[in-house]
Amino acid sequence: MVAVFFGGAATTAFAVEEVAAESLTSSQSSEYQIGPENALQIDVYYGKNENISQKVRVSSAGAINYPLVGEVQVVGLTVAQLQEKLRELLEKDYLVNPQVTVFIEEYSTVSIMGEVKKPGVYPIKGRLTVVELISLAEGFSKIASPNKVKVIHTLPDGTREEVVVKVRDIMNKHAGDKDNVTLRSGDVVIVPESLL
Repeated sequence: MVAVFFGGAATTAFAVEEVAAESLTSSQSSEYQIGPENALQIDVYYGKNENISQKVRVSSAGAINYPLVGEVQVVGLTVAQLQEKLRELLEKDYLVNPQVTVFIEEYSTVSIMGEVKKPGVYPIKGRLTVVELISLAEGFSKIASPNKVKVIHTLPDGTREEVVVKVRDIMNKHAGDKDNVTLRSGDVVIVPESLL
């Protein structure tokens, strides 16, 4: 367990890990959904020894380009759903009984900066909230301001949206789960220094 520091005093009762552990249990039960910038390895087997093997990257618009079928929207699909979707598209006009295998080679990422113990870039392997990301970054530093955590989203049109997350309130149960923002590909989380 990593102690979390609020205003310089260590507290373990509401450690980020405890809150994150509860959330991770529920997020691991739902299968990973493909996101923008994921790199996918797609293998299609058909006929005796025939196959198409290709690496593709999901665009920021959420699509891939695949031989024979062209552009396919994939964001939000699970691996199993994408395999079935590609199988149906290929079988419709081109191949007899294709077997499709999809493997995620690179996940979407988010960045965390500022007053955490391990700032950096982290993969999104399922649903990832602000509290879980802070847990991955090993908690706040001694001088962090946990109720002023900023999440910067870049919207599809290139504009930015900033949301303030009161992590201390979430951990102390003064705020609900809806306040624990779910992160998206390319988000930047900034943990500012306390002015105290």
